[in-house]
Amino acid sequence: MKRKGTLMGWCAVLLLTAGVVSGCGGQPSARFQGSYPFRGDAANTGVYATKGLPRLNGEKWSLKLEAHIQSSPVLAEGTLYFGSEEGKFYAVDANDGTITWEAKFPGKIRSSAAVVEDELYFTDTTSTLYALERETGKLKWKQQLDDSLTDEGLPDMWDYYIGSPAVDGDYIYVGGEGPQFYAIKRQDGSVVWETETASFVHGKAAIADGNIHIADMSGEVAALDQQTGNKLWSAKFGPVQSSMTYKDGVLYFGSRDQYVYALDAESGAILWTHLSPSGSWVVSSAAASDKHVVIGASDSKVVHVFDRSAGKHKFDFKLDSRVFASPVITDQIMYFGSAYTDGGKERDAFYAVDLDSGEELWRFEGTKSPILSTPIVADGIVFFATLDGYVYALH
Repeated sequence: MKRKGTLMGWCAVLLLTAGVVSGCGGQPSARFQGSYPFRGDAANTGVYATKGLPRLNGEKWSLKLEAHIQSSPVLAEGTLYFGSEEGKFYAVDANDGTITWEAKFPGKIRSSAAVVEDELYFTDTTSTLYALERETGKLKWKQQLDDSLTDEGLPDMWDYYIGSPAVDGDYIYVGGEGPQFYAIKRQDGSVVWETETASFVHGKAAIADGNIHIADMSGEVAALDQQTGNKLWSAKFGPVQSSMTYKDGVLYFGSRDQYVYALDAESGAILWTHLSPSGSWVVSSAAASDKHVVIGASDSKVVHVFDRSAGKHKFDFKLDSRVFASPVITDQIMYFGSAYTDGGKERDAFYAVDLDSGEELWRFEGTKSPILSTPIVADGIVFFATLDGYVYALH
């Protein structure tokens, strides 16, 4: 394991019910203030209101872990948080890439964390939701959601993620590995309500206008009442393994039925569709800014770009690999990585593309490994992780 710089705060090994936590925490410098959540916000727009990176200088730092990373990092108060296939959860100083603490859990961590105040939440493949102290990694509580997926591997080899928690106020909203979706109390992990779904929900819920918007692997898309979990409407499509994206009353998502969809969030009515070429699944989550909607596809090897207000296809950004991770947008530049997970790693790279012109601004080809993590953009730095265990900060 490679750690650059001097490690701060390493002074103990604590034995916890969830596993082992190494390190006592430490205070990273205050350059990155505030929170940069997975998918950008509660509505999952994938937009970060921060300084972007229109020109690449190179690596600010990189960290090599003895790990495989499918989850996406989140950034809060100068620290990156993410998990690995080996069941380790890491806190890394975003300024220099040093590890602040790490903790071991029973399952593979394919969930991306939610960080709220002094706590963070994520799930693992034992279908358990965990709450940790953000600064130390100490377990506060855990809640077993169901036991439908053992830690033997994926039920579907192309479904790389599990349910990522969404938080609003005092409640966490998350899917497990069975046909249920849950509202959980942040204070103690108790279940407030659970709603039956047709299959497991592996995306992060989009929260807007008092409703919870989800999709499951059977292809059912639904709006739930946030207070009760009652279904307000549902509609059937092809399998959906990504998160819903909500913007100005419209839901955006892709499906394994090869289509991109825009739905009226109030009724579920289809507003427009777009067929991805080459019989391709559309498996990333969408990002939606005021001007654009962008979403990645697998076998067509493109990111589709749409004029959001007109609901019209604008262009496809073509590349030599698939896109499973979700693009993000900052100042009309989209950032994303590619993932050719069944060989041909030399195809994979990380990209920045101008959405107004369609021009590729830069690409980083130093990974040579599939990128399944969605990036974070903060104060002119881009953070992402690779399947072979590298974490990068580009500037």
